[in-house]
Amino acid sequence: MRVRRRAARSIAFEAFGVAAEVQFGDPELEAHVLEILPPGWRAIDPAAVVSRFSLDRTDADSYDVTINRHLAIEHASLDVALGLIDADLRMLIATNTPDWIFVHAGVVALRGRALVIPGESFSGKTTLVRALVEAGATYYSDEYAVLDDDGMVHPYPRRLSIRSADGSTTAEHRVGELGGVAGEASAIVDTVALTRYRPGAEWRPTTISAGEGTVAMLANTVPAQQRPGQSLRTLARALRNSCVLAGDRGEAAEAAHALFAQLASATS
Repeated sequence: MRVRRRAARSIAFEAFGVAAEVQFGDPELEAHVLEILPPGWRAIDPAAVVSRFSLDRTDADSYDVTINRHLAIEHASLDVALGLIDADLRMLIATNTPDWIFVHAGVVALRGRALVIPGESFSGKTTLVRALVEAGATYYSDEYAVLDDDGMVHPYPRRLSIRSADGSTTAEHRVGELGGVAGEASAIVDTVALTRYRPGAEWRPTTISAGEGTVAMLANTVPAQQRPGQSLRTLARALRNSCVLAGDRGEAAEAAHALFAQLASATS
């Protein structure tokens, strides 16, 4: 007989103007839930919440996830259940935030000037971000470039999802575990690197126009279809004085060294 322990506890929160709640039945799950809440969240009255996520434990030591009363997954391991809530929370916020534009990108900064690396999963952006952090850059995100209306980029310092050498598994690491620090203030977008990993490639980028860079970044902009005008305006403001580089790269260390040196020269 299958018995579900229904959620009795909850954390209602707001982040980037989006309100949500994660409900959970087992008090031991609270620490796990706190780990997946978005950066900068703050507690709010549950009455203000529109989207609700529920994590329910079964008697088989597996978990069901319900999103807005719809069963999203059942009999899942804790890692899979939490990963689903984490991914859906991130997309909920990135899609529905009214005042911010979220771009799939890695971001690092140095003395108030940022390097943005747009790209979807498996494009190699996390590996490059990690190499840049290890070189001394300040960590902003390996997931989103969060842009305000003036085109400034803000930190979204979630844990870095680092894949194994064969790409079969991922492990999440706090930036401090890699010897780095997370940013706390907004930064000017100084450089945009349109690049992806290609075995054997050398980092010999070409410089393209801000307009071309804006179009390329639009392909990685989460609310581009829902809010095209706002997305274009924000990207154009972000890139108005930026250097936009395009080219494949090989191993991350080579590109990271060159990009860090460029960022350092811009801030000297």
